Amino acid sequence: MKTNKNFRRETFKFYRSSLLKFVPYIFLFSCLFIFAACNSKKQEVIGENEFYVCSMDPQVAEKQAGLCPICKMPLAKTTIDKSEMQFIKLNDEQMLLGNIKVDSALYSFIGRESTLTGIFSIDQNKTEQVSARINGRIEQLHYKILGEQVNVGDKLYDLYSRDLLLAQEEYLLLLEKSEVLSDNDHTVLASSINKLLLAGLNESQIKELETTKQAKITNTIYSKVEGVITEIPLKEGDYVNEGTGIYKFANLSSLWVETQLYSNELKYLEEGYRVEVVAEAFPNEHIFGTVFFANPELQEKSKINIIRIEVNNVNKLFKPGMQAYVILKSEVKKSIVLPLDAVLQNAHKNIVWIEKEKGKFEARTVTIGIQNKNKVEITSGLKLGENVVVAGAYLLNSEYVFKRGVTPLEMKTDKNHVMKM
Repeated sequence: MKTNKNFRRETFKFYRSSLLKFVPYIFLFSCLFIFAACNSKKQEVIGENEFYVCSMDPQVAEKQAGLCPICKMPLAKTTIDKSEMQFIKLNDEQMLLGNIKVDSALYSFIGRESTLTGIFSIDQNKTEQVSARINGRIEQLHYKILGEQVNVGDKLYDLYSRDLLLAQEEYLLLLEKSEVLSDNDHTVLASSINKLLLAGLNESQIKELETTKQAKITNTIYSKVEGVITEIPLKEGDYVNEGTGIYKFANLSSLWVETQLYSNELKYLEEGYRVEVVAEAFPNEHIFGTVFFANPELQEKSKINIIRIEVNNVNKLFKPGMQAYVILKSEVKKSIVLPLDAVLQNAHKNIVWIEKEKGKFEARTVTIGIQNKNKVEITSGLKLGENVVVAGAYLLNSEYVFKRGVTPLEMKTDKNHVMKM
């Protein structure tokens, strides 16, 4: 009996040890069986317009279920009409808020433009100098600040002059004897009046002298010119001789715009050409000037030419010293032309938005030609008369990115993704 128990015990130990040897193999075969069972399951078949998309990253659109490669959220199954994916639809309110404006593509003239920098300066042909007409001393200057505006008839300075006093007394003496003067003597009287005028007195002062019969040693000199004071070389108390400069004026009703040009560009700015000028301080004020001087001699250090353009400044809007831009235009041609903001550009593509129907827009690649700061030429990709978005193209592009997750300038397609960066 005891022998049977030992036999059974030994037999159990034998089978247990044998079974333990096969446990790793059993586990391996179980895994292989489960893996094969999973692989044997048929892959889900979805329609051509069905995709798995991510609610957080709309640019992700897969053909099989899984996790978003960007945010790791589960993809949701949806239906997308691929034929409508290149379009953006807006209602009337969205178009109004986005200031979307549409216009027909038409022919227009466009030319290459280049911009030169320049400076407004005083028109030296409109400068004048007020000089002393007779010897004397400056008693008072009525204008002492550069840049002040002086009008005809304004007081300029008071002059102490013995020579002017003697000229007045001479005139009064001839005036007393005028009734008994001969014709030749009347000529002498007229010459005396002319002498006073040349000395700087005006007709009103001479009439006052005839009335009061009193000669003055200090007399006020009135302005006979109009302009802005650019120079005051003297001060009160200085003695002056005939011809000594007292004031310098500049009339700002016209100005010069001085710009610099290389020798090979002189053909664009020959004398007599009309060019467009824009002041930096007033970018919306476009004026036209005439080239009246092109320096034939190059500047010694820079080897460039000085060009002067005369512009009208009757409204006194522009001031000497202001920065200016001179716009040169050339190669004018007729072509389909759009506003520059209507074309979205990068290094590889040029996109315009076409309105296919009311509120439905499509991005289209075009080829551009000449462009300047306001307009761009379309050489291909656009037909005459097509409705093009001329304002709000960037907002349409943003709406497309929001809904599609990618800009039309960078969109690509492949067999697994509807679109991707």
